[in-house]
Amino acid sequence: MIDLKLNPLQVDLLNKVLFSNEPYIAIRAGWGSGKTSAIVFSLLAWAESHPNQSSLLITDTANRFRSVLLPEINKWCGEYGWEFIATDSKFITPNGHVIWTRAYFRPGTRDSSHNPLEGLNITSGLCLIDECQTLDAEVAHKALGRLRSGARPKLVMVGLPVFGAWWVDLAEKADCEPIFYSSYVNEANLSQAWFEATKTLPEDERKAMIENIPMPREGLVYSEWSSQNVISDFKYDPIMSGRIAIDFGFRKPSVLIIVHDHIRDASVIVKEINPQEVKLEDLSKMILDIAVPRELANKYPNRILLDGACGDKAGQARNDQTAISNFKLLGKGIDEGGIGINFRWVTDPIRTDIMNGVNRVKRLISQKRILCTKEVWDDGANSKGNSFRKAILGYSWDNKEQPKKTGIEDPLDALRYDVLNWMWRDSSLVPVQTAVKTNNVKNLTFNLKPNSFTLKKSNSSRF
Repeated sequence: MIDLKLNPLQVDLLNKVLFSNEPYIAIRAGWGSGKTSAIVFSLLAWAESHPNQSSLLITDTANRFRSVLLPEINKWCGEYGWEFIATDSKFITPNGHVIWTRAYFRPGTRDSSHNPLEGLNITSGLCLIDECQTLDAEVAHKALGRLRSGARPKLVMVGLPVFGAWWVDLAEKADCEPIFYSSYVNEANLSQAWFEATKTLPEDERKAMIENIPMPREGLVYSEWSSQNVISDFKYDPIMSGRIAIDFGFRKPSVLIIVHDHIRDASVIVKEINPQEVKLEDLSKMILDIAVPRELANKYPNRILLDGACGDKAGQARNDQTAISNFKLLGKGIDEGGIGINFRWVTDPIRTDIMNGVNRVKRLISQKRILCTKEVWDDGANSKGNSFRKAILGYSWDNKEQPKKTGIEDPLDALRYDVLNWMWRDSSLVPVQTAVKTNNVKNLTFNLKPNSFTLKKSNSSRF
């Protein structure tokens, strides 16, 4: 019999697998945090409690399975009669539970109907996917198709800290709370010398893989943007000042609706509009469905209230079709096809220089004075056209150290105009007090022996 004390990550995963009804269980955790062992312990517990049924274990490559997962499974489960049948790539346990294992690799020349999971029928409803950061969401969609026989399908998805993790987004959209941990969750089993050695890593890599603070990939213009710039606890208050920023264009204008969160002292993007081939009158209607000038609050309830508007200086030039500037058209009253607010723009050559503006935006992002709501961030992933999220994750430098113009950057141009007009000179920072919360969690002690499985509960502090 082995007495094993689990770390909080492993406790959380077991709690969710065994005791929750959540269909999606997402883990994003750092190097050495015990993710692989957590997967094995979950398989062991599930197999013990589901005799004569089957589950599924997926990783990215056969080599990863042979070198990482197989040794870990043999380490913890081998002495309890688990038998690996290499010809079928499956484990069979003494109580008749079958764990099918698959490496999810599909050649680009084959469509998604030809994938390694076809033909499997997972009767217990459990599938675990490891190394999600090397895969895409297709593997989750195909795995769900194999779980249709289970009474309560559970999809466990585990990966390293990467920015915009698809498996985390998938769980959150289903209102399933993800599990996040740094490497320090497993500090009792890792040497201090190793943690000291990680301090020599590039800072972005150390923050991501050790502290679980993933950053965008290298080469992006706004690489300062991180998961900390996306806030999930924002609540709009009408006393907050509001404004819109527009990047004009008939084919695909971009509108950001921004409010000032006086508690955070930050500009928060709360809505965006990115239509295609739309007239200014129709764009006005789209804006008014979401936001109106403050003085019209009584006539248009449940809107974000606007105190200002801005755009590129080109917006004050005459429109080819109307001979009136875009600013004047949008500034007209609502009954005249506008939104009833005056626009401002900048002509100062220092501020309108693209690199000067980009550098100012970069600074504000790094200071966490430009944020967006989780709603904006999540919706941007599925947008058919442009979105702020797609722009942040795709706006890159060209080989001349200038931002590359591809059309994806329109929402970021609108953001830059907002900064030029409203945040150019305001560089003061308000000190932020960081509170560290400690929660009580259930810790579990394994008592492992053949044909039995028990869990003991105790209290522990979460890392």
